[in-house]
Amino acid sequence: VEEVARQAVCSRATVAEMSCLPQHVIGTTTWLSILHRHEHLLTFDVLLGRYIEHQNGDKTTVYGTGDYDGDVSVAVARSYIMRSGPHYVEFL
Repeated sequence: VEEVARQAVCSRATVAEMSCLPQHVIGTTTWLSILHRHEHLLTFDVLLGRYIEHQNGDKTTVYGTGDYDGDVSVAVARSYIMRSGPHYVEFL
C-alpha cells in the first residue's frame, strides 16, 4: 500500500510540492498520509473580514466580494498545521 501511495504522490505532485516533503518518511508521516493530504484540499472554516466569502458554498475556495477599502480579510484553515517549507496560494 505504501509503495502504491508513493507512486501516486510522485506522479501527481509538482517539483515544488515534492521539494516540501520530508526527506525521509518516518513515524506518523507515511506516503499514504501524504497522498491523503494531497487529495484533500485545505478547508477554510473561518473567514474574518467584510469582503470575503466561500465560493458557491465550497469551503476549499474563497473570494473577495467587494472593493478593497483598506480592510483586511483572512481565511483560516484550523484543521491543518503548516510545519515547514514554502506554502502557496493561488489568486484567480
